[in-house]
Amino acid sequence: MQLLDAGKAVRAAQHNAGISNAELSRIANTSPQQVIRWRSQKNIKLHTMQHICDALNVDIITFFRLGS
Repeated sequence: MQLLDAGKAVRAAQHNAGISNAELSRIANTSPQQVIRWRSQKNIKLHTMQHICDALNVDIITFFRLGS
């Protein structure tokens, strides 16, 4: 079984959406430093993952696929 790399998924979804760290932090109502942490973490809580998906306008299944 292959595990999801949440940071990889964030980076890929962000790239696909063409959204910068600063823009994602504004949309997600968080700090740019938090976006950097999300991009580097292997594991993210599910509610955080959903928040990121909402901000990037991507469904959770697609997000999972991006991280595998």
